[in-house]
Amino acid sequence: MSTAGQLPSSFDTPLDQLLGTELKGTPNKLIARKMVEYSQSDGGPPVSADGSTIARYKKGVHRPSERSRDVLVAVLSKLANRDVSAEELGYTTPEPRTSEFFIPELSLVRPGIVTLAQEPIDPAFVGHLQLMLTEHVRMDALAGPRYILDTLRSQLILVEELCGKARGAMRASLLEVSARFCEFAGWLYQDSGDLQASLYWTNQGMDYAEELGDNHLMSYILMRKSNILTEAGRGAQGLGLANAALRRWEDITPELRAVALRQLANAHALFGEADECRRALDTAMAQVLDADPDDPGRLAKYCTPSYIEMEAAQSWVLLGRPERAIETYNLGLADWPVSQRRDQGLCAARLASACVRVGEFEQATLAGAKAIELTQLSPSARSMGVLRDLSRQLSASREKAVGDLRGMLSNVRQFPKPYSASA
Repeated sequence: MSTAGQLPSSFDTPLDQLLGTELKGTPNKLIARKMVEYSQSDGGPPVSADGSTIARYKKGVHRPSERSRDVLVAVLSKLANRDVSAEELGYTTPEPRTSEFFIPELSLVRPGIVTLAQEPIDPAFVGHLQLMLTEHVRMDALAGPRYILDTLRSQLILVEELCGKARGAMRASLLEVSARFCEFAGWLYQDSGDLQASLYWTNQGMDYAEELGDNHLMSYILMRKSNILTEAGRGAQGLGLANAALRRWEDITPELRAVALRQLANAHALFGEADECRRALDTAMAQVLDADPDDPGRLAKYCTPSYIEMEAAQSWVLLGRPERAIETYNLGLADWPVSQRRDQGLCAARLASACVRVGEFEQATLAGAKAIELTQLSPSARSMGVLRDLSRQLSASREKAVGDLRGMLSNVRQFPKPYSASA
C-alpha cells in the first residue's frame, strides 16, 4: 500500500485507498454501523457515525477524534482480517478539527489553527467565556436565536483558536466551555430551522466532550443529537442515541437522566409505541423530582417537572391523543416564567393545534393568537412550524368558528426567515 503523500491520483487519502482497493465494495454505512457497535461493546465512550461521516474521512475534509480514530482502526482491522494501523491511514499526529461541511462565513475568517504555537492562556478567558454563554442562554430563552447567532459565530472561532493553543490543565477547562459553546450553537441552529448546521456544531461539541472524557457532557450532547436527528425524520437513530445517552446511568445526574428519558419517550411516540413512551415519561418525572435544583453545575436547568409535563403532552399528541395534552398545556401557560418567552410561544402553538384536533375552536383561536404574538417577538422555527402546519390543517376546514384563526395564520408565512449557516 502507498503511504500518505504517495497516493495514486484516483484516491484522496490513505483511507480512501484502503477502501478502494483491499476493502473495495465495503459500504460506508456498514463501516459506520460497525464503529457504533464496536464502541458500545469495548468499554469506551460511544461513537456516533453514519455513512456521511466515513465519506468525509475518505475525502480528508474531516479527521476523526482520537476515540473515533481508534474505533475506526479496530473495525478496519477486523474487516481486512489483519492489523491496520493509524499511521497507515495517515493519522500520525493530532490535527485540529475541520468543518464537516462548508460554512461560508466561517471559512473566510477561520484562523490556520494547525500553525498556532503553544501559548499560555489567561485563565480569565475561561471565566469570561462562561459568563458570555450564561448570558446567551438567558437571551435565547427570552428572544430566540436571532439576536445571538452573529455574535456567537465570532466567539466559536475564538474558542477553536484557544483550544488550538492550550495545553495541560488549562486545556481541560477550555474543552469543557468549548463543548458547551458548540452544543449551544447546535441548539440555536436547530431552533433557527438549520438542522445541517445544528448537527455539525453538536458533533463538534461531542468531539470536545470525548477528549475531555466527561460523562455528563457526553450524555447531554448525545441527547441533543438524538433530538436533532428525530426532528430530521431519522427516528431510529434518534431512539438509539437516546438510549446511548442513558447508558452510563450511574455516572450521570438525575436531570440528565430525565432529559434523555424525555427524548426517549419522544422517539417512542414517533413510532406509536405508547407503553414504552409512558414508561419513559414516568421514569423521567421520578428522576426530575430527585434532581437538586440548587446545583450550580447543572447542564439542564430548564428540566423541571413542568417541562417534563409539557413534553409528555406533546408525546400524547404524537400518539393521537390530543385531548390528554390540552389540560397540561393550559396549566403550563397559566404559570409560565416570563424569562422563557420563546418556549411559551411554542406551548401556545401546540395548545392551539391540539384544540383544533378535538374541535375546541374558540380555545384554539385564543391560543393561536397568543402563539402568533409571542412568536413574532421571539421567532423560533419550531413554533413557526407548528403554526404553519396548523394553517394547512385549517385551510380545508369549513368550520365558521376557525375563520379568525385562519386569517391570523395567513401571516405566518411572512415571518422572518430563520438564520441559517449559509445566510
